Amino acid sequence: MRRRLLPLLLFVASCGVSTEPLPPDERALAKITAFANTPTAAAPTTTDYTDAGVTGVTAGNLAAVNAAVSALAGPDVDTAAELQAIVNRVVAQLVIIAYATDDAANSAPTLETYLAAGATGITAPMVAGLNRVIAGRAGPEVDTLGELQAVVDGVVAEAAIAPALTAFSLTKALNATLDSAVTATFVGDTIRLVIPKVMDVAALIPTFTVSAPRATVTIATAPQTSGVSATSFANDVRYTVTSIGGTTREYVVRVLVWTGLPVVTLNTDGAAPIVSRDLYIPGSVSVYGGKDRPEWSFTTVTTQVKGRGNSTWHNPKKPYRLKLASSRSMLGAPADRDWTLLANYWDVSLARNAMAFEMSRAVGMAYTPRCQPVELILNGVHQGAYQLCEHMETATDRVPAGSGGWLLEMNDDGRLDPGDVYFQTPRIATFSQEWGGTFFVYKTPDPPSATQDSTIQAQVNRFETNLYSAGFAHPDTGYAAHLNVESLIDWYLVQELTKNNDAMFINSVYLYSPAGGKITFGPLWDFDLAFGGYPYIPEPQGWRIRYSPWISRLLDDRAFIDKLKLQWQALYAQRGTIDAALVSYTGRLRESQRINHALWYPYLPKPTLMAPFSKYGPTATFAAPSPAAPGGSLFTDAMYDAEVLALRNWLTARFAWLNTAIMDL
Repeated sequence: MRRRLLPLLLFVASCGVSTEPLPPDERALAKITAFANTPTAAAPTTTDYTDAGVTGVTAGNLAAVNAAVSALAGPDVDTAAELQAIVNRVVAQLVIIAYATDDAANSAPTLETYLAAGATGITAPMVAGLNRVIAGRAGPEVDTLGELQAVVDGVVAEAAIAPALTAFSLTKALNATLDSAVTATFVGDTIRLVIPKVMDVAALIPTFTVSAPRATVTIATAPQTSGVSATSFANDVRYTVTSIGGTTREYVVRVLVWTGLPVVTLNTDGAAPIVSRDLYIPGSVSVYGGKDRPEWSFTTVTTQVKGRGNSTWHNPKKPYRLKLASSRSMLGAPADRDWTLLANYWDVSLARNAMAFEMSRAVGMAYTPRCQPVELILNGVHQGAYQLCEHMETATDRVPAGSGGWLLEMNDDGRLDPGDVYFQTPRIATFSQEWGGTFFVYKTPDPPSATQDSTIQAQVNRFETNLYSAGFAHPDTGYAAHLNVESLIDWYLVQELTKNNDAMFINSVYLYSPAGGKITFGPLWDFDLAFGGYPYIPEPQGWRIRYSPWISRLLDDRAFIDKLKLQWQALYAQRGTIDAALVSYTGRLRESQRINHALWYPYLPKPTLMAPFSKYGPTATFAAPSPAAPGGSLFTDAMYDAEVLALRNWLTARFAWLNTAIMDL
């Protein structure tokens, strides 16, 4: 029997007829394929898909998967790979539909989700923006590939628009403290707003527009909504605009409160006019330090005020002297009672004094007056741009003469005031007789006792006598025994570099001495007509201070020249830094100069200094300052830019000429 059965089994096998049942995967795949060919056939179950080697089918998505399969032909799903692709697409579509239906309760689609759903053209940076759009749609609006692709194509098109802020403003409707709307000026990626009055900027609501409707705006990670989000502009604020495609652009929003400078408000009792340089009148002063320096602000400090200056007192824009009731810090400077307000009327750049002080610091002078540019409001009327400076006096944080020391100022006879105590030396008297004489005027002590006067005069005359003696250059017994040589070199280099006419031993030449110490030159002061500003010596070439008494004699000493050259080389090496400081300082004055010049130069040509100092060019006419700058001022920003550029070019040429001249000594 067994022999006869074997050939029969072999015959059956050779005919290809199997007596074994199909494996589960083949059976499941056959069922799914049959369902695709004949939708009326039995629907596959989740087990069928699992047995077929397909993942991702659950009870929740089974109906959707079967619907997708039934829409296809059998050959499209007769392999596990083809079937898995169908399932992946359905699962992805369901994720997208669920997110559109309720984005808060469902996970956001990923790039892989969109690709699996069949969408094309999308990149990873676009996903966040696309999800925002999908979240705003209803599920039925994206439940087909065609609908989804249309949404994707719209996002791709919008992503091609570069992200940008196209307008930025502050409206009165949203910011009650404003008097009128403020519209920004765009300079590259910097957005500037100038608020035309002093006010708090800690919670302003900006209005802005963007280049594409669905671009987002953030500060750090905080979303910003135009007309809604309040922001502090006490410091620069960095806004980031992100396109729907994920590309970004950053802007720095800079809000300037009025001109951006601190504001000094000075009121005299009863609004009394300040008409004298000799008599103080009572008043009060307050300071707004600006949004960048709130620690400088204070209100209602009792003070006395009078006029100050010599030739500058005759100008329509007056300088002033303050004496506070008690010592206090002003604009970050050490506490003191005595302060000055420089008008800088002749200096259209408003920067000459500041640049001279910058040079004083560059050469390392023992004391440089601390100053800050400010706006001055006097009895309710804006007076324009001023400099608040430390008053020239001996004190712990000012001229370092110490207890028992002295401070003198060289002034010509036209600047002597009633009550001044002064003296001359023979050489200075002879040199200055053509203009009436230069005198050493006491600043400290003021006034000196008879003994002090005698002692100080003897010290100065002893130095001058030694300087013009045969042995003046002896390192131990010559002029160096009486003079702080380094201080004079520093003083001289700055005066010669700026070609300061007054420093030719005429006016505003300061020198001091600690008790028992040497004569020391400085501090530097009064440069509003330097840097080519004096009309009789406007050119950057030529010596100016070199042939003054004392200086010309010192230049007879080779050792002095060698020291001078060494210090000059150190100053010359800083010319780039000084130029940068000039650019920075005049940049701070950008808004201030516009209002200042509208107040004081609303005519052309600008005033030209003529001798004597109190007279002006025949074609210049004065205009009284007004509370608000007239809109029709003939002095323009372009003119200010030209003034600054001319000053920079003059200084460059002066450095070059003086470098050759000094190194050839």
